[in-house]
Amino acid sequence: MSISDAMRNIVRDHFVVRVSDGLGDEGMSALREFLPRVKAVYGAIDYESISHTLTIFKSLSDSTPLPPKEAYHLENPAELAMHNEGVLTIQVRTNGKMLVWKREIDLDLISSEAIVYRFSNDTGERFWVDGEEAKIPPMPGYPLLFAIPSFRDLSDALEHYSSHVARPSECSILSSLWREEGRVMWKPAPESSMQRSLYYYLKWTLRDGQPDIRQETPVDEKNPVDLEVQWAGSNRIALIEVKWLGRSGTLTPLKITKEFTAVRAKEGLAQLADYLDRSRGRAPFKDRRGYLVIFDARRRMVKADTTRVSRDDGFHYRDRHIDYQDDIISRHDIASPVRCFCEPSLSAGLTPSSMPVGK
Repeated sequence: MSISDAMRNIVRDHFVVRVSDGLGDEGMSALREFLPRVKAVYGAIDYESISHTLTIFKSLSDSTPLPPKEAYHLENPAELAMHNEGVLTIQVRTNGKMLVWKREIDLDLISSEAIVYRFSNDTGERFWVDGEEAKIPPMPGYPLLFAIPSFRDLSDALEHYSSHVARPSECSILSSLWREEGRVMWKPAPESSMQRSLYYYLKWTLRDGQPDIRQETPVDEKNPVDLEVQWAGSNRIALIEVKWLGRSGTLTPLKITKEFTAVRAKEGLAQLADYLDRSRGRAPFKDRRGYLVIFDARRRMVKADTTRVSRDDGFHYRDRHIDYQDDIISRHDIASPVRCFCEPSLSAGLTPSSMPVGK
């Protein structure tokens, strides 16, 4: 196939061309009403909060092929944040209102003489025009054509922080939190400094959507979340909870002050879920997503006087992933926890002459 033939096929399959060819002027008029509503839906909910499918459709006849009594009748797209539980089907009506069902609908029931948009995590964005699939052009630099990638930008930043900053303690704040050069255990009470390290990193790196990052933001009159991110002109809010694992202690006097296992991470996830529930009651139109960040410095065979560890003991927990609670980790408003395995320094305190042969 020649390049010109390929280009013609791309243009022919484009959803706008399909609407024009298949549904004519009536279809194009419907499309002009439909596309702003798709954008408005993504203005209210983030695509990362869709754990199953998001389906939006407009029927040319404006009839309702699904039971209206089972639907929520909404006039303002902002209300969608209250109803999103990971799966939504939305009908756009000519009067500007929307009918919303909290379930996935068979495309055969809604796609005839209609324009249908569907997003899922497995297949991405897809378009149907009068029952036939049409192409959606890719948007360079963005995961979706219509979505606002606020949460994705934050997720990418947290993953980069985990691997490039926390893992090697490549940060003046984190490097000062270790009790010894071998990075065996933390100094006492390191959590507030970990929060501060992450806060400054996000201040330096987040760019999309004019993010506002705040520390110790109150969820209610008694409970502050460690970090909160809001984006200008958006209803998006990210709540970030920070926890640490391993041991903390002092060399003078010689003692272990705290020891936290994987149970601590599970408690942190439950705490984050509670914060999300509490904040939703205070501002129901906000689209929230919770992030748990774990600074994991667990080491094997460590005593109060241990200042260096072997490779086997130091990295024993590196690939020991945490088995979180199914009912919480599956929530549509909680991101996959970010576990920063903070590596020990195996060469700390060794001079070149004392290094093992071949090292």
